[in-house]
Amino acid sequence: MSVTNRKGIILCVDDEPGVLSTLKEQLLADFIATHDVVTATSGEEALAFVEAARSENEIIELIITDQMMPTMKGDEFLKRVHSVLPDTMKILLTGHAGLDSAIKAINEGGLNRYIEKPWNAEAMRDDIKGLIGKFRQNLENQYLLNNLEARIRELGQA
Repeated sequence: MSVTNRKGIILCVDDEPGVLSTLKEQLLADFIATHDVVTATSGEEALAFVEAARSENEIIELIITDQMMPTMKGDEFLKRVHSVLPDTMKILLTGHAGLDSAIKAINEGGLNRYIEKPWNAEAMRDDIKGLIGKFRQNLENQYLLNNLEARIRELGQA
C-alpha cells in the first residue's frame, strides 16, 4: 500500500549556482521518476518554498543544504526547517568541515547526514536512497498507525 502517488520533493540549498546545477543534474539522473528537485540560493528563499509547499500539502522528503551561505548558515536553516518539518530527512553538504556546525545541525536541526564537498556521487546517491527509504517507511508506518487507531475507536463505539 502506498500513502501517496505524488512525487516527493528534494530541496537543495546552496549560494553557489554551479554547485546547485551539478547537484540538481545528479539528482534528476537518479530520482527523476520519483522526485521533483527544487533549488534555492539562500536559506530565506528555501524557507519561503517550504511554507508554500506546506500550504499546498506537498511532501518535502529530503533537504540538502550548504553550511556556508551569506545571510543564513545551513545549521540555522535546518533548525528553522526542523521546527515545521521534523520528519524530513536532512543532509548538510559543506566544503568547510566544522565540528561545531555539524553538532549544532544534529542537535537542533535533525541532521541525518554530513557530507563534505566535493562529494562522491555514488556514495551520495546511496545515502539519499537510504534516507528517502527511511522517510517513506516512517510515513507509511504513521499512516498504518492512524488507520489502526481509527479502527480501535470504531470498535470501541460499536
